[in-house]
Amino acid sequence: MKWTTSGFIRCASRAAILAAGVALAAAMASSDIAAAVGPAARSPGWGRANGVHCRAYNLPVALAAGQPTGYSLWGELCATRRELRGGTTVQLLIPGATYNHRYWDFGTVDGIRYSYARDMAAAGFPTFDIDQIGTGHSSHPLSTLITNQVDAFTIHQAVQTLLAGLPGGVQFAKVIEVGHSMGSNLAWLEAGTYHDVAGVIITGATHFPGGLLPALEHDIHPAIDDPEFAHSGLDTGYITTIPGVRGKYFYTPSDSDPAVIAADEASKDVVSLTALAGVLGELTSAISAQITVPVVIIMGAGDALNCGPISSTQTLNCGSPAAIVQNEGPFYSPQADLHACSVPLSGHDINLALNHGLEERDAIAWSREFVGQSDPGHAGADQNWTRHHPGGRLPANCT
Repeated sequence: MKWTTSGFIRCASRAAILAAGVALAAAMASSDIAAAVGPAARSPGWGRANGVHCRAYNLPVALAAGQPTGYSLWGELCATRRELRGGTTVQLLIPGATYNHRYWDFGTVDGIRYSYARDMAAAGFPTFDIDQIGTGHSSHPLSTLITNQVDAFTIHQAVQTLLAGLPGGVQFAKVIEVGHSMGSNLAWLEAGTYHDVAGVIITGATHFPGGLLPALEHDIHPAIDDPEFAHSGLDTGYITTIPGVRGKYFYTPSDSDPAVIAADEASKDVVSLTALAGVLGELTSAISAQITVPVVIIMGAGDALNCGPISSTQTLNCGSPAAIVQNEGPFYSPQADLHACSVPLSGHDINLALNHGLEERDAIAWSREFVGQSDPGHAGADQNWTRHHPGGRLPANCT
């Protein structure tokens, strides 16, 4: 089955109408969503003061205000023991469509570690890496119950939990929201609606769909038609990419490892068609202009889903941070103090590019300069940052 942009919206609306009579029953029948509050049973100890360790949590969440917290949002906190002191700034990591938390903590391939989550924690910023509702270890309700507003509301609840204190854990002082692709669109919506984060890092997203996006719409199908999810029991409103196309859309040949692309194909996830249709509408909405905290956009120079030809007469050069700011600036408020960085050679999936360390360097420098971090005991990281960015300047690939 093939989908187009108009097909997204038309099918999502039709599915919502058909589901209206059974939504409540489906929600009540989901026995797997009542996860226990607190750390998951398999969580390790925090270990040495300077070592990065990760601990999983199941957060009870509601899908809308006033509803019971009958669903579970899975997240993993990566931090050193010193970063668990009160007053620390944490980064909340939101993956994109057909990805889950593994985008931020992918593992080691061919001797190279791909883990934004752990690298940030090693540099002084603990991270909380989530599976959005309907993906990974989080609850999978009826797909039509998951809208972009629902996603943003569940993310808002995660922000509030981090600020109030994780069960048995630290109470963070500030949250930086970090999104990728659709996760960046949801960061727009959460930050612009709830105003509870201290900064926003947008990766792999602009307000201008690039040349390859229409083609991608023809290379997705219902997840149950895919060998990876044929026996999952998911309803037809959950979709994913067809086998073998992720390398074409999410990577560039010069900045990727074929083994990473193969692992990406093997570990791909799903997305709610209803939520995806709603996110497309955010491209023309004014929600990002409601963000009143600092924002940085980090793009791969070769991101074909957001850059290159964006109309018959206009091209967005994502290899130029200045061009990114010029094109995206009108969509943000003056309070956003918009900056941008470009990762040379990288495609859409910057975290999984060979030179992903450049994106991490950008995120660390910007986070320290525009949001700040209480001293979590990483004197070495602070000294290295000062040496590479004297006077608080951003890296040379940023503006």
